[in-house]
Amino acid sequence: MTAVQASDDIYRSANGAEHYFNGGKANYHSHQHNNGDRVLPAAFANDVFSHLTLYTGNTMVTGTTGLLNTSLKKSNQELVSAIDHTLHWSLESAQIQGRAISIADNSTLGPLEEDRSKYEITVKLFFLSPYGSSEPLSVDHLHNAIQHLESALSIPSIKIDHFILAIPNQVFDENDLDPSEIEAFTEDVQGLYLPIWKRLSELRQSGQIGRLGVSEFSKQQLEVLKAAATEVGAVVPEINQVNLHDCCVLPKGLIEYAKAEGIELLTHGDSSDILPKSTLASLLQPHLPATSASLLEPNYVLKYSVLISSRGLISRKGYIVDAGSE
Repeated sequence: MTAVQASDDIYRSANGAEHYFNGGKANYHSHQHNNGDRVLPAAFANDVFSHLTLYTGNTMVTGTTGLLNTSLKKSNQELVSAIDHTLHWSLESAQIQGRAISIADNSTLGPLEEDRSKYEITVKLFFLSPYGSSEPLSVDHLHNAIQHLESALSIPSIKIDHFILAIPNQVFDENDLDPSEIEAFTEDVQGLYLPIWKRLSELRQSGQIGRLGVSEFSKQQLEVLKAAATEVGAVVPEINQVNLHDCCVLPKGLIEYAKAEGIELLTHGDSSDILPKSTLASLLQPHLPATSASLLEPNYVLKYSVLISSRGLISRKGYIVDAGSE
């Protein structure tokens, strides 16, 4: 799989040295920079990249699945371990285009073993806008994430059976919202979330998405989203994921509303802040030290799993990380 296409060219690093690329892949020089116990490729050690795409391998194979802190019900340790594993083993096959770098664990990516009809594909897309951002969730990032998933699984025009949208900084609250909180959330839905929900709705209506859902919504928040979606002819949520770390028991009102509206309530163990900027920087530092010190901001994390329908077993699980700087 080639995540980023690049033509044969010369790449000039930050220290002025020239490095030759063949189809976007670095031809490494014999001299290397030592960074602790990690030997860094000369082409990357001092270079600052303005965009990063990282495909973890299949965590069911690499051994990074299930690496959770068992004392917690919410964790990003599986993602952190998968990113670290990919950086350690796959940096030397990175693809370069200008100031963008794409790193992929190609050893466990690629076509499914059987016909697509034998599997169920579930996606959860975490948008990672900075807290307090007034920018709408990016539809371009949505399209980009789906394209990367198609590349990871070698499935063009992919059909996603279950798609969960995780909006930034969303934490489940079992208590009722007061009028001012409802008003603020309504404004956020109208200004920040409705454009991408409309696009997801179009993909749902066209059949590219089978079922569409959200994560960590209360009953009142589901009502707000339903009202906004209905007003513009969009679909309403069919799934709502809730982490029971945020409440011991699901509120009765939420259960009754979900039953009446045909919304499936599911539990999950994902961290609400799945990839902070500081965490990404610390993961990059041993491998791409100059880039780790840059203003690289995580844009999104796409989490996917592939279930063998007839056996109820997960055969593929992985993450796609996208980060950039202005």
